[in-house]
Amino acid sequence: DRSRVALIPRRLPPFSGPFFRAVMVVGHMDPYRPSTRSEMVDMRMPPVREAVPAVVGAALGATGKQPIRPKDAFDKCSALIAQMPTLDTPVKHKLSWSIQEALDQHASLTKHKQVLAEIGQNRIQVRQTQLSFAELEVDEALALAKSHNKKAPHGEDDDLASTASLAAHIREVTNDLKLASRLLKLEESVVQNRLALAEVEVEKSRQEMKRLKDAIDDPALSTDPARPVNAASRRVFYCCNCKVGGHGQRFSEYLLERPDWEVFPEQKWFTDEKSGQFYCPLGKKVVDFTDETQFSRYSMYIKGRIWLEEKTRMWDLVPELMPPTYVIRDQKWDGRMPPECEPGAPPVPDGEVMPWFVKEADRNWGTSVRCCQYAHQCMSLAEPGATYVVQKHIPNPLCMDDGRKAHIKFYVLLIGEPMGISWSVYSFREGYLSISPNPWSPKDCSKETQVTIIRTQRIGSWRHWKPVYPVCQKAVGTVIQKAVEQNKLEGRVQKQFEILSADFILDNDMNAYMLEFNMSPVLKDPKDSPDVHDADMIRGGLSIVFPWEGGDPDKWDLICEVPGKGLPEDKAPAPAPAVPAAAPAGAAEPSESQAIQQSPARGREPANPSSDAEVQPSIDVDTGTDRAKAQAKAAGSEVEEVASAPHGS
Repeated sequence: DRSRVALIPRRLPPFSGPFFRAVMVVGHMDPYRPSTRSEMVDMRMPPVREAVPAVVGAALGATGKQPIRPKDAFDKCSALIAQMPTLDTPVKHKLSWSIQEALDQHASLTKHKQVLAEIGQNRIQVRQTQLSFAELEVDEALALAKSHNKKAPHGEDDDLASTASLAAHIREVTNDLKLASRLLKLEESVVQNRLALAEVEVEKSRQEMKRLKDAIDDPALSTDPARPVNAASRRVFYCCNCKVGGHGQRFSEYLLERPDWEVFPEQKWFTDEKSGQFYCPLGKKVVDFTDETQFSRYSMYIKGRIWLEEKTRMWDLVPELMPPTYVIRDQKWDGRMPPECEPGAPPVPDGEVMPWFVKEADRNWGTSVRCCQYAHQCMSLAEPGATYVVQKHIPNPLCMDDGRKAHIKFYVLLIGEPMGISWSVYSFREGYLSISPNPWSPKDCSKETQVTIIRTQRIGSWRHWKPVYPVCQKAVGTVIQKAVEQNKLEGRVQKQFEILSADFILDNDMNAYMLEFNMSPVLKDPKDSPDVHDADMIRGGLSIVFPWEGGDPDKWDLICEVPGKGLPEDKAPAPAPAVPAAAPAGAAEPSESQAIQQSPARGREPANPSSDAEVQPSIDVDTGTDRAKAQAKAAGSEVEEVASAPHGS
């Protein structure tokens, strides 16, 4: 649009006098900047009747002795409007997670409003010019009618025909005048509407910057995670998006739907050569919720989650709940091998042949599943240096009525209380069925027949779901109970939670086999998937973790509560003073230095959490990913590693 040839009058020419001045822009017009003096033509004109053709012709491209009449100019104004930039719906305000994002967005929204105002002014001026040309048409037609009445004799046939023709012309130009008037009013209304909407978005940006400033100045926040907090006296709670990955930003957006939650801005923390840029809350403050565990009073990643995520460890934990499972490491069987692969094993009878699945042990969501017909073919699918889980398809799988294979996507909310004193396991009543595209056959090893990945439909209407639901609940409860008893799932100082999914497949006898857990499973929001989404699941789960009076956790059922073993003595924090009752007005907050002295250094930060100590890379023992731990230089000792979810999980 920036290179279009266009005519934009900078002000409406007053046509109602013997002389008029028209200021027009002719040539390459840029609607995003004001016109320069060299682009403007200032004309002093002779009387209207002789001046109009010359001005219009000069402006709209007439050459030689063929001036453009008002009717042609009227039509060309319509064509010009169609070529001008449109008044699109104003850019919407988006949530900002940092001070710089908020500032940049405010500047962008303000500039956008200015651009809309200039485009709207130009469009209105063209409509005003079009109305003026329509008025000229009417004046010209009326002048012709007066001249005709004076010159033509009355009663002759030629006179009647010319009079009828002139009357039709007057009706036509009158309709043009009405149309131009309506178009001008409509254009003015649209411009006014768009500018009002743009101002609303600018005001949202202003209010957001104000809230961010209030959050920074809130004395209830500190840099010490062990500082006592009296939640009953808090009027505002804060969440921060540190861009770790998983569902941190999603959970924050749902918490922000509540009236007492606000954004706390993030800042750059440090850069790791392998994992890239890391972020933390501004000033390294500890907020109520963020996806960077060290700075959050609630951790969204379970410590020990690797025992649920890796299929080889799941087999070690609950082999009785899974199909027979074998392991290939670096293209060799690790431990036992399938009976069919034993030396001298007889061939499998044709009626017992079932597909075999080869899955990378540390990958989920079916992204690395391969299928073959016989066990001895599995090794050819393994890559050097990789670890795989090998499973044989269960016999007699329960299929849909049309013969297609399906598995159950069962959602679980796992909550660990502070200090690991207890664990609560919940199940979501409405899961999903993942159904294969093709009817199932044991002889067809194609991915479309054997691998079920995509969530296909809600499970509530499935006729087998009512008897199967408690079977899945019992299996999940067994897994968590064993993981806690064997210290696979560990407590944290703060409360921890995670929404995960378990995959089950059934046989015709209604036996449920657990295939795997998916940590940070696929979840969809109404804005991305209006028809099928997980908003009720997320809101209900967060209402259990962060209770509030407007919450709706009814679709989550408690499976069991498992007593925890607490934290080891070397990892437990020093006793903190009791949380005081709400302080009276004017009472002073405890000093930050006092709170810091009452608790030892924790996490990846130095003993003084407010200092900018160097950060050295280390391996997170809980996830096997590169993370960072700070070294307390002043104290001369390393601090405890705090496990967190993988960056970009």
